[in-house]
Amino acid sequence: MKLKQIILGTIAATFLLAGCSTSKDEAKKTDDKVSGEITVLTNRTDGDDIFKSVEKEFIKKYPDVTKVKFENIADYDKTVTTRLNGGDYGDALFIPFSMAGNRSNYPDYFESLGTTKELEKKYLDVYEADFKDEVYGLPVALNSLGIIYNEDVLKKAGISTVPTTQKQFIKDLELIKEKTDATPFYSNYQAVAIWAGALTSFGGEQFKSDTLKSGDAFKEGMPIREVMDLFYEMASKGLIEEDPMTLDGQTAFKQLADGKIGMLMHGSQEVAGIQKMSKDSIKIMNFPVETDGKTSFPIGAPSVLGVNKHSKNKKTAEAFVEFFVSNESGYTKDLNGMPNTKSDLSKEQQELIDNSHVVLTVAKETPEINTTYSAIADEVGVTRLTDVLQQVINIGLYPDKNMSYEDYTKELSTKWQSAAKNHE
Repeated sequence: MKLKQIILGTIAATFLLAGCSTSKDEAKKTDDKVSGEITVLTNRTDGDDIFKSVEKEFIKKYPDVTKVKFENIADYDKTVTTRLNGGDYGDALFIPFSMAGNRSNYPDYFESLGTTKELEKKYLDVYEADFKDEVYGLPVALNSLGIIYNEDVLKKAGISTVPTTQKQFIKDLELIKEKTDATPFYSNYQAVAIWAGALTSFGGEQFKSDTLKSGDAFKEGMPIREVMDLFYEMASKGLIEEDPMTLDGQTAFKQLADGKIGMLMHGSQEVAGIQKMSKDSIKIMNFPVETDGKTSFPIGAPSVLGVNKHSKNKKTAEAFVEFFVSNESGYTKDLNGMPNTKSDLSKEQQELIDNSHVVLTVAKETPEINTTYSAIADEVGVTRLTDVLQQVINIGLYPDKNMSYEDYTKELSTKWQSAAKNHE
């Protein structure tokens, strides 16, 4: 009797173990399935219509997903940075750009989406939110920086082809000043901040490493100096607006549309809006900086999407990120952007990339290089390129009230060389 009970008990235990094994397998299958509900934090408060469309298309692709809840936050960086520390930050979210200054924090809050080497095969830009060869966020779209221009103004000035070098660029601005009533180039004190994204066009994606090796960021030929020289020449020759302090960006866009401004530098996402305001032909050109016979086409992201490391539905969140940044979601088109996914590029976009020198606006450097470069720049007092270019504009426009441009560059060179030695 005891033997029979033992046998029956063993059989029961065997069935029980088998049942447990099946449950684990089923649980694993559930974990690997794109299903359920996720919450997505975004920095847009005007995106209700596009987000409803995104949710609809995502569920159509993954029918087991029940809901995608979008939480649209106005004061995004500040609010989300606070929530990161509390752990309540959705399943997928736009990564606060303020975190780019300390990339070592990415692994604490975000799930790795793969290595830079793996993802570069599929995407154009994987360096907006990377750390130690791991990618923690992908651009939701790509915009290019370039020179937006009124083609009709250029034609009035006798310009038939866009400039490909800085020398030609200055010459064209001089023609606009001479032969039209338009302000050749719009600079503006606040708008010059965007030129920080152009440094890779002048110095390459490792310009920080090259600058540290040179020991002086302000000697001739270095990327910061190249931009400074360009602004000094424009300002000193009267090729920019008379008062760069008061003319705001939106007014400048309208003046470009009306032919009162010939050119300005901005992101490609602004072109469509300016075209709608204008009866003239509004276009965008690559930077007039040549590398191997091709002009510079710098690309960067307006926002970067990542996955909460502590999400309880990572599989669905990861699938959502991949979907959201592709043409399938429609979000890239809504932003007037270019897709980051290589296979989504149109024929025209692919031709533009093939015929241009493509660079990322974000430098591809190691954490150590970024830290050293930032420390030196901070010590010199040039952490913000804005401050440097504003001073250059002042020197060019008001030479009697400021030190000479030559003395200013020498002063910065001396400070940089001294600070560089302190960080050897």
